Amino acid sequence: MLAFARALPDHVVAVFDEAYAEYVEPAPDLRPLIREGRKVVCLRTFSKIYGLASLRVGYGYAGADIIALLNRVRQPFNVNAIGQAAALAALDDREFTEKCIRENRAGLQQLEAGFRALAREFVPSVANFIMVKVGDGARVFDALQRRGVIVRPMKSYGMPEWLRITVGSRAQNERLLAELKSALV
Repeated sequence: MLAFARALPDHVVAVFDEAYAEYVEPAPDLRPLIREGRKVVCLRTFSKIYGLASLRVGYGYAGADIIALLNRVRQPFNVNAIGQAAALAALDDREFTEKCIRENRAGLQQLEAGFRALAREFVPSVANFIMVKVGDGARVFDALQRRGVIVRPMKSYGMPEWLRITVGSRAQNERLLAELKSALV
């Protein structure tokens, strides 16, 4: 990513979505680009690892010149006090985030093993979701939904044979794998 950003022309602003950065080891660090004066904006969210999706809290970091431009167009009071308080508390709760990372890794391993047992191709992941090739994605999506299992079809992303599956608890993953096996028949 550093080489990519350094190769961009000076008039291009690179925006990096770091929504899943906390799941990556080591986490990306694009601050050297900012210190070099590169036009880089990095975006983070409290919706993923911190579990605060309903509060719609996130932040960006960049060089002072880019932040000044963004502050000219941002709406005032764009994050409420409750969201701010929750975000600050979440940053201090390392025990929770470390637990989430451990459980997510275990869940990914469980799903990968299940997909292998079902002879299904998948895209390895470190985030809190994984993609699996199921054939007719729309049909399998509908079958799973009728069974009360919600996944995301990837047809609108040009991948009609794939589903995106969020990592759940051990029991939720077991249910997903069992229902997926039935839906694939």
